[in-house]
Amino acid sequence: MMVLSDTMLSLKNRIDLALSELAFPGVPAGLYEPMRYSLNAPGKRLRPILTLLAGTAFGAEAADLMPAALAVEILHTFSLVHDDIMDNATQRRGRPTLQIKWDNNTALLAGDGLMALAFQTLIQTESNNIRRMGAEFSQAMLEICEGQALDVEFERRPRVTPAAYLEMVGKKTGRLLALCGQLAALYCQAEEAVVQAFYHFGREIGQAFQIQDDVLELTSDAKTMGKSLTSDLAAGKKTLPVVLMTEGMTTDQVEQFLVHLKENCQNRQAVRQLFEERGVLQVAHGEAERLFESARARLTVLPAGAQKPLVALVGLIRERRY
Repeated sequence: MMVLSDTMLSLKNRIDLALSELAFPGVPAGLYEPMRYSLNAPGKRLRPILTLLAGTAFGAEAADLMPAALAVEILHTFSLVHDDIMDNATQRRGRPTLQIKWDNNTALLAGDGLMALAFQTLIQTESNNIRRMGAEFSQAMLEICEGQALDVEFERRPRVTPAAYLEMVGKKTGRLLALCGQLAALYCQAEEAVVQAFYHFGREIGQAFQIQDDVLELTSDAKTMGKSLTSDLAAGKKTLPVVLMTEGMTTDQVEQFLVHLKENCQNRQAVRQLFEERGVLQVAHGEAERLFESARARLTVLPAGAQKPLVALVGLIRERRY
């Protein structure tokens, strides 16, 4: 569980309210109802909170940054919708996924609609740097797609190196968190060194966040996590624990191991024990800690006062249990 500070909780409530107040046309209902359903699902709102914290640390008003903050949350929701389609997931944020509540075609169109809405929302930001902000937004979306493509490609590979895994999750998960800080810094017309520091800060937080997810999907449960937990094992996803487990194995041993995971994906206790016996969960946890510490060190380019809320956010993410 992750308990937000009063400041972060206040920002989250403002974000939730703003999302709920987004106006959607009445027709076609088959497009806009699923879009609204996805956006109003309960979420941590870490990405828009990061955007607002980074900007307000430089003296910007949260209200002025809200369009950019909402845009990254909408883009994140788009990525989840399409990710769930590709993974045949049944649950997201504690509710049925769109393809389960409706169907695959509806989910696909709703995801496309969310992507368009994200850009519409971003350009409501009044900033002299809006063109650069738009360019970074587009680049982030492209890299998220690259990361997803690598994730799928890795399913077909017998083995993946830890370095390749980190590159993949740096795009798939880290790039959007990197974008949050970049948008805030660009809005505040910060120096390029600060923009780049925020890029690396968010990317490393995202990598660590994904490693946490990899471990939690083996050690937690679907009710707590609010999403399906067997689809990755069944699909042969190269999570960091899987990557670490297969190091040193022959190709035949890797194939046998992956088949074993697929056949036993419903018996998560036995699978977890297998990983624990090799100590790979502890190694993965250590890698996440290294990335969190590296990310925190990136903030030294900021004034001490500007660092504090972001360091606090790192600490909350670091201690999360779902």
